[in-house]
Amino acid sequence: MILSIGEILVDIFIDGDKKTVFPGGAPFNLASNIATFDNKEVMFMGCVGNDEYGHFLEEIATKKINYPYILSLDNRHTSEAIVTLIDGERIFKFNRSSGADYVLDINELKKIDLSNLKIIHIGSLMLSHKEGREFFFEAVNYIRDNSKALISFDVNYRDDIFKDEKEAKEIFISSLKCADIIKFSEDELKLLSGKENLLDGLKTLLNEKQIAVVTLGKEGSLYYDSSKNFKAETISLKPVDTTGAGDAFYSYFLYRIDKGLDLSNIEEIKSALLHANVVGGLATQRKGAIDVVPNHDEIEEFLKNHK
Repeated sequence: MILSIGEILVDIFIDGDKKTVFPGGAPFNLASNIATFDNKEVMFMGCVGNDEYGHFLEEIATKKINYPYILSLDNRHTSEAIVTLIDGERIFKFNRSSGADYVLDINELKKIDLSNLKIIHIGSLMLSHKEGREFFFEAVNYIRDNSKALISFDVNYRDDIFKDEKEAKEIFISSLKCADIIKFSEDELKLLSGKENLLDGLKTLLNEKQIAVVTLGKEGSLYYDSSKNFKAETISLKPVDTTGAGDAFYSYFLYRIDKGLDLSNIEEIKSALLHANVVGGLATQRKGAIDVVPNHDEIEEFLKNHK
């Protein structure tokens, strides 16, 4: 089973005078996607404000996820991401100066039984605020002491939520060192490592016990650990909306690890990543980040028709 911890917020899409509100937040997207693959295999923990958007998100989480642990805060508002789409690509602007998403409570985590968890995923948006950073590192220590679960981290780097780029890089680098499984985009890896060559960047940032996947857009994805590295192909699609594509990709990869993916078997990993690449690609064919991933039958049908 997988526990995903971190931001849950609303994505507000602006298209001229039209405003559309979707549930969002990378860790919540990830949990919702895994629930599509198997709703018995995922939990989610996060915070919302005691307001209209917060009630909206709580209702959706209760319907989507069998085990939601969502704290509603009276003195905070539900965080918002204002999203503008240009040719299918998203431009984000966050409204979370007094948001709830990063005000997580270690005592709430301690109420959750971690004994049967295989993976605990922690989101990165909380790192932009002192409260969130304190929770992140306290949670990592608590998990290491009380669980055998692998810790997962999606870099999901956003410099616009930090006051200082140098500080942001330092925070992200120290955070990713806490994880067992890490997801980067190609740009994130180059930015944090200072290396143009991806393998050099991974060797710079990671230790010998960590594994990483790197999304490469139309080129597929890259797998890396201390003993092997290789690319996995994809099937290129013209995107309608790229919001949540990385979450879709990574959610499937973590789901396969949870289901027993043999990380010593290159062919098994390549197959899992091909499927994850397809999941990410198909997610771009729909707007928003929730209810956009295909189910198992849709994945196999797509692969069958695009050999």
